Amino acid sequence: MKNWRNTLRLNTPWIALTLIVTLAACSDNDNNDNYIGEGPDQPAPVAGYSAEIRRTEFGIPHIKADDWGSLGYGYGYAYSQDNFCVTMREIAQAGGRWAELTGSQVERDHLWRYLNGSKEAFKADFFDGLPERDRDLVTGFAAGMNRYLDETGVDNLPAGENGCRGEPWVYPFDQFDLMMYLRKIALQASTDQGIVRSAILAVQGPPSQQIAAASLREVSTSLYQNIKTAGETIRPSEVGSNAIAAGGDDTQSGFGILLGNPHQPWNGSGRWYEVHLTIPGEYDVAGASLQGLPWIGIGFTVDVAWTHTVDFATRFTLYEVALNPDNPMQYDYDGQWRDIEATTVSAEELQEDGSLVTVDRTFYSTQYGLVLDLVGVDPAIGGWPTVSGTLITMRDANLDTGERSLTTFVDKAQASNMSEYRDALATLGNPVFHEFAVDRDGGMYYGQASVVPHVTQAQLDDCQTGIMGIVASVSTNAFTGLDGSRSECEWGEDADTPPGTNIYGLDAHPQILGRGTVGNSNNSYWLSDLKNWLEGFPVVFGWMGHEGDQQFMRTRKTHLMIADRLAGTDGFSDAPLFDLETMKTLMYSNRVHAAEITLDDVLEICNDALTRYSEPQEGLPETCEVLETWDGYANVDSVGTHVFVEFWGGIREALGSDFQNVVIGDEFWEIDYDPADPINTPSGIDVSVEANRTLVIDSLLRAYQRLSDANVSLDAVWGDLQCLERNEECIPIHGGSGPAGIFGAISSGLSEGGYRNPGSGNSYIQAVTWDGSDCPIADTMLVHSQSVQPTSPHYADQTRLYANKEWVRFPFCEEKIQAAQIGETLVLESD
Repeated sequence: MKNWRNTLRLNTPWIALTLIVTLAACSDNDNNDNYIGEGPDQPAPVAGYSAEIRRTEFGIPHIKADDWGSLGYGYGYAYSQDNFCVTMREIAQAGGRWAELTGSQVERDHLWRYLNGSKEAFKADFFDGLPERDRDLVTGFAAGMNRYLDETGVDNLPAGENGCRGEPWVYPFDQFDLMMYLRKIALQASTDQGIVRSAILAVQGPPSQQIAAASLREVSTSLYQNIKTAGETIRPSEVGSNAIAAGGDDTQSGFGILLGNPHQPWNGSGRWYEVHLTIPGEYDVAGASLQGLPWIGIGFTVDVAWTHTVDFATRFTLYEVALNPDNPMQYDYDGQWRDIEATTVSAEELQEDGSLVTVDRTFYSTQYGLVLDLVGVDPAIGGWPTVSGTLITMRDANLDTGERSLTTFVDKAQASNMSEYRDALATLGNPVFHEFAVDRDGGMYYGQASVVPHVTQAQLDDCQTGIMGIVASVSTNAFTGLDGSRSECEWGEDADTPPGTNIYGLDAHPQILGRGTVGNSNNSYWLSDLKNWLEGFPVVFGWMGHEGDQQFMRTRKTHLMIADRLAGTDGFSDAPLFDLETMKTLMYSNRVHAAEITLDDVLEICNDALTRYSEPQEGLPETCEVLETWDGYANVDSVGTHVFVEFWGGIREALGSDFQNVVIGDEFWEIDYDPADPINTPSGIDVSVEANRTLVIDSLLRAYQRLSDANVSLDAVWGDLQCLERNEECIPIHGGSGPAGIFGAISSGLSEGGYRNPGSGNSYIQAVTWDGSDCPIADTMLVHSQSVQPTSPHYADQTRLYANKEWVRFPFCEEKIQAAQIGETLVLESD
C-alpha cells in the first residue's frame, strides 16, 4: 500500500489555512525496495518522503525538503505537473522498450540493451557506486514522477504533440530506469550521436569471403569528396552557447557578474526547466535543468553563479586494428591475435496484430569497445574488413560519465567560492561543456573541464596512421583515430584521473582562476581570455577553432563586445567595466558581425553592378536597396535582417569550411586571417577580385529568389517573419543566425511565409551578480517558457517578455519568494 498525503497551504498575507488531503493507492507488491526487474508495473520505492512545493510567477517551482530523497520527490512531482511526457518518452527509449511498446526503432532498443545490460548489471555498474546522497536524489525524483502518474492516470495525462495521454509507452518506472536516461544524456556527443550510432548499427558481422581491397589513395580522394555531408552531422550551426564571466577587477561593483546564454533545443529532452531546490543549511540552488535531470545544470546560489558552453573537444577515439587474414574474428595487438567478442541481445517488437516478436541483434567489440562500419560515411572505406584489411572500433570516454555527472553538478552547487568550485569539478562528470563561474567576492573561473580521452599530442603524431590518419586530416581532427594494434597508442592517465577512465585529470585541462573576464561562444579554450591565451594543449582538448585556427563569427563578436564594454566604448554606458544592466544590454544587442565586416563592400559591389548595367538582373535593385537601409540588427523591428541572412547563407555555401563553421577563401577576404590577430581577422571583401564580385551578386540573387519562393517580402519586418507560434498568436523572436555572427543565436530555417517556430537558440538566460546583501541578484529569461502544454498559463508567458527584451527577477530569498508566490503551498508526503 502506498500512502500519500498532499497538504495545501493557501498563500494569504496574514494566515495560512491548511487542508490535509490523504490519498491511498494500492500496489501489487507492498515492498518494492529490492525489486530489480524488466516489467512495466514496478515504480520506484516510496519511503517517508516530505517536500514543500511553492510556485512563483511564471510557474517556477521552489522545492524545500530536509533530505535528498524528499528533495528529489518534490522536484519529480513538480516537474511532472508541467512536462511529465517529455521525460517519460526518453525513459522508455533509454530502457530499450520503445519497439515493444510502439513497434518502431528496434535497432535503437538493441543498442541500449547492449549498453545497459540487465537491470541487475546496470544497478551494480552505474547506481550502487554513487554516493548515498545521489542515490537518494534519483530515487526520490523517480518516485515523485510516479506519484504524479498514479494520481493523474495515463488516460488523463496531457494530450497533443507534447503529451502522452493513453500512450502505450507510459508506465510506472524505477530509479534505475531514470538512471538509464541520465546515462543516455551523457552519450549524446559520442555513442548516441547520429553518425556514430549509425556506424554501430551498420555492422553486420564478419564477411563470408574476402573483399577486394582498394588503395588508401582512393580512400583519401573519396573522403575529401564526401566530407561535407559528414561535417554537417557533427559541427554546430546555431546550436551552441555563449558565456561571459566577469571577475571583480572588470566590474564596477567589485562583485562577480555572470552571463549564461546556452542555445539549447526548444523541444524535447534538451529543453530547459526553471527550478529552485533547497535543503536548509546544506543545499540552496536555483536556475535551470534539462528535462528530467534531478540537478541544476546552469544556476546560482547565495555565493556562486555558473554556466557553460558546448565544448567541441574529443569524446571518443576510433581505433584501426589489423585483422587476422585467416580469421576475421581476430585482430592484432602487439603481435598477438586477440578475439573479437560477439554479444547477442534481444528486444521485443510490437506487430500490427498486437503480438510481440523477439528480435535478436549481435554486437561485436574489441578491448576498446564496439566495432563500427564506416561505409555510411564513405563507401570507399569499406566495413568488415576495410579496404586495408583492417577493422574500425571505438572507445567512448563518456560511457561512465553519467554516473559521475550527478556528483559533479551537486558538488559545484555547494561551493562558496571559485577555489571550491574548481575542486568540485575534479570528478569530471561534465560530459561536453566549458565551465564558467563567478563568486560574490569577485573571483572568476574558466575551465575546459569536460571529459577528454588521455591522448597526448605525441600519440596523435605517431598513432594516426592508415585510414585513421586520413579521417583525422580531412575532418580537421573532428574524428580522432589511432592505431589499435600497438599498446603505445592506448589512452593514458594522470595522477588525478578518475579511476578506470583513462581521461585527462582536471589539473591537465586548460583553465583560468582569476579576477578578469572570460568568454566563449563554442570555439576551443584558446581565446577564452584575450589577455591570457591558453596554448600548448593537444588538439583533443578542442578541435573546433583550435590554437591558431580561424574563429567563429559569434566568437569574434563576443570578444569584441567584451573589449568595448571594458573600455566603455559600446554606447551602453559612459562608465567602463561591467555592471548588471550593461551585461543584460549586451545580451540583447543583436548586432550582425558578418554584416559589420562585409556590408560596405557588398553595397559597393551592388552599386557598381547597378550602374554598370542598364538592365540589371531581376530583384537585384530591390535587394540592394533593402540592405542599404537596413539597421544592421536582428531586432523584431529590423527590416532587412532576412535578406542579409539569406545572402550570407550563399557565401557560406560557396566558401564555408566543412567542419570549422567559418568562411574561408584564399582570395575572398580583403584582410586575410592572421593567427596573431584572430578576433579582427579576416575582414572585408576583396572587391578587386572579379570572382568575389560575381559571388556577391550571385548570393544576393540567391537571397532574392529564396525569399520570393517562400513568399517573403524583401521589406518585411524581422519580428513578423521569425516568430514562435503559441496557440492563436505568433510571438516575435529577436536574435538570429549564429554563423552570421549574431550573439543571441536563434536556429530558424526559411519556409513558407518566413522563419516560424525556431527549433533552438537562446533558451535559459541568466545574468547574475551580488550587491553585498545576503541575496544574489539574478535576472533570468526562459525564452520558450516553462510548460510544453498549450493549456498551461506558462506556455508562452516568458516568451512574450523576451519579445520585448524584458527579464524576470528570480525570487531567491524567502521574502522575495513569498511576495512572488502564486497559488497554494503544497506539502507532499508519503508514509
